[in-house]
Amino acid sequence: MRRLGILGLLLTVALEPGTLLAQQATTLMPTLANAQLPLYPHVIRAARIQGDVVVRVSTDGQRASGVKVESGPPMLAEATRNNVKTWRFEPHTPTSFTVTFHYKLLLPTKCDSECDCDSEEKESVLVQLPTVDLSAKIPGICDLPERVESKR
Repeated sequence: MRRLGILGLLLTVALEPGTLLAQQATTLMPTLANAQLPLYPHVIRAARIQGDVVVRVSTDGQRASGVKVESGPPMLAEATRNNVKTWRFEPHTPTSFTVTFHYKLLLPTKCDSECDCDSEEKESVLVQLPTVDLSAKIPGICDLPERVESKR
């Protein structure tokens, strides 16, 4: 009988961490109440830098109190960090969570005679924690034959 009691205790102790992990996995993300619109900086677009930035965000129950970049291109990481610092949340229990910012450049698919280029996709920002998707046009450098001739 004593063996069964010890075995039951061991099973309870062994299961508790799994139960805690399951509870953590279902923890809701804090609700974003206010934030500056994340931007895809012009100079970074001109340099044609794109990719993912992963940040670990800590909150104090109302705002982003800490932002640690875990991975991503340094110039995009700085823009990401600056944006997350503006985040304000609905009141919640202080927490930490990971957010991935996806920066994507839209390739032009057509250009008119004035070198105004457009792509089939439109620029956009979608914040749906734990992800943020940003897409922006690449600033164009247009060298149509008649423009090259007029430069000579």
